[in-house]
Amino acid sequence: MDLQQPKPLKVLAIGSPLSELETLKQKITAINAKHGPFDAVVLVGDVFAPGSDGSELDGLSFPVPTYFTLGKHSLPQSVQDKILNTGGEVSNNLVFLGRSAVFTTAQGLKIACVGGNHDEKLYESGEEVDPLAPTMTKKDVHHLASNSLFHPKTSAEADSLASARQSTTAMPSPFLGADLLLFSSPPPSLSLFSQSYPTSGVTLDHPATPLSEVITKARPRYLFWGEGEGFWEREPFGWTGADGQEERWTRAVKLGALGGAAPAGGKKARWFYAFTLPPQTPNTPVPPRPANTTPNPFHLPPTVAPSGIHPGVPGGRKRAALEDQKAAFDGETGVKKAKTEHGAPPENYVCKICSIPGHWIQDCPEKAKQTEYRQPPPGYTEHLIRDCPNKEAADAARRGGGPRPPPPGYVCRACGMQDAHYIRECPVVAEREGERAKRKELGPAECWFCLSNPKVTKHLIVAIGSETYVTLPKGQLIPTLPRHIAQGGAKPLVPGGGHVLIIPIAHHPTLLSIPADDAMSIISELESYKSALRACYASHGAVPVTFEVGRLTGRGGHAHVQIVPVPQELTSKVADAFRIAGEKQGLDWEVEPERALARVGSTGNYFKVECPDGTKMVHLLKGNFDLQFGRMVLAGLLGLHHRIDWKECGQSEEEEKADAQAFKKALGPFQP
Repeated sequence: MDLQQPKPLKVLAIGSPLSELETLKQKITAINAKHGPFDAVVLVGDVFAPGSDGSELDGLSFPVPTYFTLGKHSLPQSVQDKILNTGGEVSNNLVFLGRSAVFTTAQGLKIACVGGNHDEKLYESGEEVDPLAPTMTKKDVHHLASNSLFHPKTSAEADSLASARQSTTAMPSPFLGADLLLFSSPPPSLSLFSQSYPTSGVTLDHPATPLSEVITKARPRYLFWGEGEGFWEREPFGWTGADGQEERWTRAVKLGALGGAAPAGGKKARWFYAFTLPPQTPNTPVPPRPANTTPNPFHLPPTVAPSGIHPGVPGGRKRAALEDQKAAFDGETGVKKAKTEHGAPPENYVCKICSIPGHWIQDCPEKAKQTEYRQPPPGYTEHLIRDCPNKEAADAARRGGGPRPPPPGYVCRACGMQDAHYIRECPVVAEREGERAKRKELGPAECWFCLSNPKVTKHLIVAIGSETYVTLPKGQLIPTLPRHIAQGGAKPLVPGGGHVLIIPIAHHPTLLSIPADDAMSIISELESYKSALRACYASHGAVPVTFEVGRLTGRGGHAHVQIVPVPQELTSKVADAFRIAGEKQGLDWEVEPERALARVGSTGNYFKVECPDGTKMVHLLKGNFDLQFGRMVLAGLLGLHHRIDWKECGQSEEEEKADAQAFKKALGPFQP
């Protein structure tokens, strides 16, 4: 298969026409005349409206080759018959790709697709369905993920002269993958790390989790899907190559529908997206990093903690675990990989150490010399510590005479002794750590948030999913009772108050510590609930503020995020409120929040807040931290200073039940 694309290609993507095919033709003709010529058009979603007989196609001819896959609805029988008779062309220049397929055009454009709805039970059963039924199957996903386009033969595998010749002009790794990937169902995880998602108006309810495998194998340059309302262009994210550097980029776009009626009181969401794909040949330069990139939300390589025990998980569950949350929520991994054999670099690769092509930077013969003769940085006295002439004597002294003594005047902060020992060797500290180690780690049987604990306050639960549940907290910040409102504050905008916790059902101490095997499904469902809450709050004139304290210290805990509704008019004030309050308490806000979380990994402690304007803020916990900080900031913003302490906001069980039922009713229409 020739993987090259020698010339730039112009492509036009259009959302669901819903049987308005004459309008579709007119739009393509107009856009092509003004901005073309286009090499291809792809249709995302449903070409035909439910109940169509396919007569809309009669006499139609499209000006540009146009491709489509299955949407949510069945194709008209007459269209199915044409597909079976022609192999895919249902009208002049209108071609059906299949429910799961990879198609390469004459110009080298590589289009991959998985169409149809995601029925979880049917999918897991592995049951076969009609090839033209609008239902995604395991076979569809496996068929696409194993396509040879994503697994090209190496020269060692070449079994013929032709394939051997082809391998000599093999495409570099950055150019391996699909150009376009088309889905009907929304893919999972795209909201992770995105600053633009909270304000996009798009919801990712019921994401099709199996599509993540297709995305990681296809590494598309562009990913499109059409289900749901609205338009959203996500920030680009990258894919790492063999050298650990990001080399290929994906842009994901949710398109609105061309056909159908506009929403009441509004206008249709943007339904088209035009773009140019740069050439891809063995001699093409690797594309530069786009602006505004985020970590990769799909890159979850499994790593195993020592002895197969996941750190921070009570009971030492044995499972494939992520040592670093870079792997769970980012496209990078902090775990040093074992050295493996790798082939020669591409012709255009030049070593940055010696400026000579032909070898990777890690194999450079000058690398050892560079390290050996490296001078100490400014401020270092005379030599690096490894080159110290007294190093051997100091090491020998430590081996024979115990720990190194502190400098004159040093006072241990733990016991107060002077010139005796460093704090790390203090017997008081050793005793304290020993007592701490003896304390039993908090387990599910004692955890307030584990549903298996009979003491859990179940009457506050408002929704239970397969991986997470939503509950009102004890003593929520928002007052709902007349006697509490009289103390200060306003009548709640959201019925039942609306202050909730989203909690994983499985016992994990923080969201970052969740093993890779579980992280995708848990985080996807959590994001679905956040979308539902956002829509629910919006219907009552409110916006959500989400915050999480992630701590692995002490006896551990149970991961959860808190979400509090605030009036829409406060949207622009939330981030400043947290920033100012944090500065007063000496908190350092990270410049790149998501990358900071990725850097500290699964054993990191952190405070994270997501503001309604899309701003994300992260502080890495280094010492003492007020666990009520998030509540305290919002209490100040809402004029509820007297409700900072949840213990001072008590209600009777009947009052709590009334709040839970009121909010459950309000959330019902938006449930994922």
